[in-house]
Order: sequence, then structure tokens, then C-alpha cells
Amino acid sequence: MGLFDNVKKDLVNEVFGDELQKEIVDALNANIDIPFLSEKTEEKAFNALYDTVEAIIKKKILEKV
Repeated sequence: MGLFDNVKKDLVNEVFGDELQKEIVDALNANIDIPFLSEKTEEKAFNALYDTVEAIIKKKILEKV
């Protein structure tokens, strides 16, 4: 593992924290209203969406170049 790999891991850990997820999910939930779904259900859906996107971005950042 090279120095650049450590930088990428540090970047991923710094950027993708719980605070960022909460901020993004709260913003999505405030701006998008899905009729017939409760706010709690919308929040669960937005969290699942965030987790999916986060996993893909992390994988791409951490891939060997």
C-alpha cells in the first residue's frame, strides 16, 4: 500500500461521515415530498439512496489507478 492509498482512505473517511449523511438526507427530505409516504419512510428511503451512492463513490476513489 502506497502513500497515495493512505491519502485516499483518509479523504474517504473525512468526507463520508455521519454528519454529511444526516445533512444530505435532511436536505433531501425537506425538498422532496413523496405523496402517501410519511417523513420517517422518506428518510429511510433517502438513507438507503445515500448509502448506495456513498458505497459506489468510495469504491471508485479507493480503486487502484
